[in-house]
Parts: sequence; C-alpha cells; structure tokens
Amino acid sequence: MTKKKIAAFGAAGLAALLIGFVLFAYYNFTHNFHIAISAQQASDIETALKGSLGEAIFSGQRAQVVADSTIEGKRGLDALLAHAPSDEGQGLIEAYQKDPQKFKRYAQMLDTATNAKQVGDAILRENVAHSARTSESLAIEANHKVDAWGKPFCIIPVGERVAVVSGGPSRLSCDALPLTPEQIAKSNRTMYAGPSDLVVVIAAPSQHSVN
Repeated sequence: MTKKKIAAFGAAGLAALLIGFVLFAYYNFTHNFHIAISAQQASDIETALKGSLGEAIFSGQRAQVVADSTIEGKRGLDALLAHAPSDEGQGLIEAYQKDPQKFKRYAQMLDTATNAKQVGDAILRENVAHSARTSESLAIEANHKVDAWGKPFCIIPVGERVAVVSGGPSRLSCDALPLTPEQIAKSNRTMYAGPSDLVVVIAAPSQHSVN
C-alpha cells in the first residue's frame, strides 16, 4: 500500500472516529443521564458538538473529552457542555456562548462534508465523474446533493480520484473557486477546508475496492 493510500485511510478513519465519539457522547448524555432540555437547548447542543468536531477537522485543533468529575453538580446544557481543560481555560459551553456563529459555521462545514462524502460515493457508483459538472443530476436524495448553504457541489476529476467541492458560505460558483484542479491534486488530505471556507472532499476508487 502506498503512502498516499495510507494517509487517505488514516484521514478517513480519524474522521469516522471523531464523528462516532460525538454521536456516542450525545446519545450517552441525553439517554443515560436523562437531562431535561428544551428544543432550543437541543439545537444548541447539536450545533456546539458538531461545531467543535468541525473545528477539529478543518482547523487541525484537537477535540477534548469531558471528564466525569467536571459534570458533578451541573444540570441541563451546562452538564453536557461542562468545562473541559484547555490552553485557554475555556469550556465548550462558554466558547459556544461567546461565539455561536463560529460554531454554526463549523457545524455547517461538517454537514457539508458529510453530504459531499455521499456525493463522492454516488459518483463512484454511477461512474459519472467525467460527465457531471455538479451534483444536481445525481440519483441521490435532494437534500444530500447540496451543501449546508443549499448549493450543488462542484465535481472536479483529479486523475483517478474525484473532488467534491462546496463553494462555502460565500456560495461561490464552480467557475469562481479559488482552488484549481492542479492544487487539489497536490493535496494528500481527503477532507479539508480551502480559501473562503471551501469544503473539499476527495473520493478515490481504491477506497471502494478490495486489494
């Protein structure tokens, strides 16, 4: 197996592990601790957790685990998003309340990457990488073939791989992307953010075949 394949599998595995941790934490707290939360608090929880995970993936910052001792005596949202030690000494709930828009942006980027992965899988199944310019014509659910800002993904063939690219919160068109296919081809990462918060997900046939 080449170093590029190893890096691709490693990145995919890390993303899956982080997503699994967030889903487990959300289920564990809401079902095992029977926390009474409102619909708005549930929405805030989802945004904070997804935003934290999105920031970990797209900015390279490492997500932190909340120790059991930090939730003693706390209830509701404060218990779920209890203070976790960090270099800034700021807990997730405090960080979210201070800058909710940042968490919303990263949560949207994470949702976008999730959809982009499904688009990439569909492209590999349908073998349309060289005929489809956007995700509009793909045979998948309509809400899965657009990014978090409601725009179809750009499909860019990169050798044997295909890049699924979102224009980000600026809703950039496929003709206005600040990344070229050559620049995308040079990256060893399978999921990353580009200029203007573009979201790039790389799908490769080798990930869907048995060696």
